[in-house]
Parts: sequence; structure tokens; C-alpha cells
Amino acid sequence: MTGAPTVSALRISREEMSILIRGATIDVAPHHHHALQIAVALRTPFHLSCAGDDLALEGAIVAPGTPHRLDSRGGEVAVLLVEPELAAAREAMARLLGGKAFAPLPMEEMRQLRAVCLGDGTPSHAHMLGLLAPGTRDMPERDPRIAALQERLRALPEKRASLGAIAAEMGLSESRLTHLFKEETGVSFRRYLLWLRLGDAMARALAGASLTDAAHATGFADSAHLSRTCREMFGINPLSVARNSRFVQAGKRDVS
Repeated sequence: MTGAPTVSALRISREEMSILIRGATIDVAPHHHHALQIAVALRTPFHLSCAGDDLALEGAIVAPGTPHRLDSRGGEVAVLLVEPELAAAREAMARLLGGKAFAPLPMEEMRQLRAVCLGDGTPSHAHMLGLLAPGTRDMPERDPRIAALQERLRALPEKRASLGAIAAEMGLSESRLTHLFKEETGVSFRRYLLWLRLGDAMARALAGASLTDAAHATGFADSAHLSRTCREMFGINPLSVARNSRFVQAGKRDVS
């Protein structure tokens, strides 16, 4: 990346536990986030800086919480961000990452993902993830208490919750719930809520809300707090995303 982070002609679709970003240009600052990231070059290779490597790739999978930087070098790219607690996401990580920070996508899966992204309409996120997780691997069961808690948190309008109050409801100490949540999700309770709030805020901004209104509606102190969080988790200023993006619905025909 030679200058300021840039994006252009972004198309963003959101499902309950995933976000798909497709852009003619995606060049972002180093960042890290809760999501499992799957990136596919749609025309020409992108460059990924991660774990001390700087590689030209046609497809890559990046583990949650891994600092990285993606530069499409002017080529169109699709980036799928998925909550890693999904069974298919856990299978994809076990199958393709094996504990590594990132890995190139196998050629066949990369070609299939590219074909889906270049087809008519906005791709189903579940279908894309399913191409990387064919269901042949037995995955360990998740703690149902944490799975239920995540569903509850995703349903909160402002994504605000008291860890102490929730721990008392679940019959756990606050320290035990803190440890259990991190063990199950790979991220702290607070940072998970921040990730959810950011997704909601960006959806509101893309729907036409001002950054200030989007921030206040989703539990951020102000637009500056929202901007800092977006830069940290996505590597780009949210105003730039809002100005250069349009929101499309997954599974619907996308007429450009």
C-alpha cells in the first residue's frame, strides 16, 4: 500500500452472521477483527500482507484476530467476513488453516468461489462458505450456553449488555463467563459486542444515515468512536466506505 487506504465501487451484502464486500478497488490499512476472512480475486491477483509474508494470491483464508492488510492492486476482489462460531466456519478453519494465521485457498475451491461471485445476482454467503466446508469433518460441539448468548446479543437493538447481569442469570461468576466466552469464541465479550455494533452501524450508514446518527443508534459514543473502531477492524474510514458503496441484498439479483 503506497498511499492512504482507498476503496471504490463497493457492493456490500449482509446476512445474520456474515458480510460480503465486493469492490473494484480495496486497499486497506493493517487491521484485525473477530471474523474469519475469505478473499477471492475476481480478475487479477491481490496482495496480502500477513504473518510476515507479502504475497500475490488469487484466494486466501485468514484466521480470526490475525493482523493483515489486503491490497487488490486495482483488481476486483470479493471478501467474505464470517463469524467463526458458525459450524461451517469452524470446519473451514480446521480443514484449510490447521492452526495457521492464513493460507492460500485450494485452486478448485477458489475457482468455484470466483464463479459464484461473477454469476448473476448477489451470492448467498452460506453457499460460498459451504464450498469450503463440505460437511465431511466431525466438529466438536459448542457450549450451548454461549451459542444461546450470542443469539441473544445479536438480537439486541443497541448491542449493549451487562456481563455481570448475564453471568448472574446464567448461574456463573463473571470471571467464569469471561473465560468461557473467550474460550468458545476466541474473542472477549466486550470486543464481540463491539464487532456486532460496528456491523449494525455500517448497515445504517450504507442505508443513508449520517455517521453521527448511525453511531448513536448502535451504542457508539459519537461518530469519532465509530470511525476509530471501523479503522481498527476494517482498516478504512467509514465515511469512505459509505461514499463509495451501495448495499445489496444477499440472494437477490444485482443489476449494476
